[in-house]
Amino acid sequence: MPSIDFPLPAPELLEAPMSDGARLSVLRYAASRGPAPVVVVITPYRKESAMHLELLQVPVREGYEVLIADVRGIGGSTGPYHGVLSPREVQDGVELLEWTARQEFCDGRTAMIGGSYSGLNQLLIAARRPEGLRCVAPWIAPTDFYRDMWKRGGIPSHTNWGAMAFMSAQRADTRREGLRNFYGEIVGEDFDTELFHRSTPDLSAIEVPALFLGGWYDYFLRGTVRGFQHAGCPKRLVVGPWSHEPFLSDEQSGELASWLGHWLRGEGPDPTAEGANVRLSCLGSDDWEVRGDWPAADEIPWTRWRPVGAEHALPVEACLASTPPPPPSTVDTMVDTTTNSGMRLWGESATFDLTAAERPARLLGPVGLRAVLRAGDGCADVDVHARVSVVRPDGRVHPVTEGRLRASHREVDVKRSLLDQDGDVIVPWHTHTGGLPIEPGVPFTLHVEVYPVHIRLAPGERLRVGLTVVRADESTEPARIMLLPETTVSLPTTVPDSLSTIRPPFSAISAEGYGQGNSRP
Repeated sequence: MPSIDFPLPAPELLEAPMSDGARLSVLRYAASRGPAPVVVVITPYRKESAMHLELLQVPVREGYEVLIADVRGIGGSTGPYHGVLSPREVQDGVELLEWTARQEFCDGRTAMIGGSYSGLNQLLIAARRPEGLRCVAPWIAPTDFYRDMWKRGGIPSHTNWGAMAFMSAQRADTRREGLRNFYGEIVGEDFDTELFHRSTPDLSAIEVPALFLGGWYDYFLRGTVRGFQHAGCPKRLVVGPWSHEPFLSDEQSGELASWLGHWLRGEGPDPTAEGANVRLSCLGSDDWEVRGDWPAADEIPWTRWRPVGAEHALPVEACLASTPPPPPSTVDTMVDTTTNSGMRLWGESATFDLTAAERPARLLGPVGLRAVLRAGDGCADVDVHARVSVVRPDGRVHPVTEGRLRASHREVDVKRSLLDQDGDVIVPWHTHTGGLPIEPGVPFTLHVEVYPVHIRLAPGERLRVGLTVVRADESTEPARIMLLPETTVSLPTTVPDSLSTIRPPFSAISAEGYGQGNSRP
């Protein structure tokens, strides 16, 4: 149950007419005594749900009018359902905002807020530039309909969402059409086709200021960072020690209140001011860093690590789809596990540890994983799951980031990828337009997109990379995969004042056995 510390007024039920004859069902929380700016939330999760109360109390407490609306076909909203974030649903959002701006309780200014699905729909709607919209605040939001939401690394992810969302829809037609669209089309389509493109926002078309709030443990972190990087509007990025739940921390609530105050009332300093519009927490400390931008690849000195010894290859059993990998190690319980997009859902078949830090060290930026493997006879495809963790001196393991990739989706568009100074791929852009089967006995390279980190290593702590390989073809036979010595991990040794201390702990990589790694059956 969300934390509620501010009483909400009794809501008023409204209906907003749409141009095709549908009507959106809206709850109005009147928190002002006259025309005022209106904060709007559009949700597929039923506007009456208790999950929204934590979110609504922020703008209500600040004295704004607040509207929360069901998307068409959900809850009290009418109209045929055309699929997840369909063009018609986006048009509904544009029409709802413009309808809102004309109401007597609105002073003509509107804002949109919300996270996850209600973050992505803000970006899609803002790109259409509805009249009256002054700012948006998408948090923990995906920005790529294929890569962030449903097919991370080409692997179906977040797949329980369809059952959760559509089985609670009041309308039988919406339940049937929603489930058919989601599982028959979105989950059923392997590649990045037009089906996904129609619900990916044109970030360059957004003109109103955008607040991107994300968490280091959130499975949409990639979308948060990319959204900030590619939006051309005034913008702010805040990433903290959060997962997808709880929905709003005190820190996030404060950011949201300040954001709305500035853009709807002209209060407080400009949160998008040059040189101070990026705020990043540092895991392993209480520190926050204020920056002028997300770190660029050319300002990061990369440290390349070869976890597999130079003269060795590491055998890794590829688990069958019906046989789960080893369970996760004992970890701190602060990482989301509620969907198959989050961390801690896999164990590690093989782990590799760097030597312990001798002095404090800090890393900020993406992690590059170039996994070179060779499959035995009869194996046509595998899924590779990677995790980076901090191992504390007492043996506790704290996962900080992860990545995954289906081997047949390994084709990379180098021109759209982030490269280091030597031209090696750090953050790959996978095309996801067709499959490349594995050739038995022939090495293949996977550039796995691992989400970025900002971590502080205390003396005695060390980094661990864990890998699990899961068979992704239709065979029921076990397969042996060899992890080859060409495998590399690139670490972002970004912070200038720690470069002199960060290199020594990472320099002594053993060539015995499997580097500093070990394999577990």
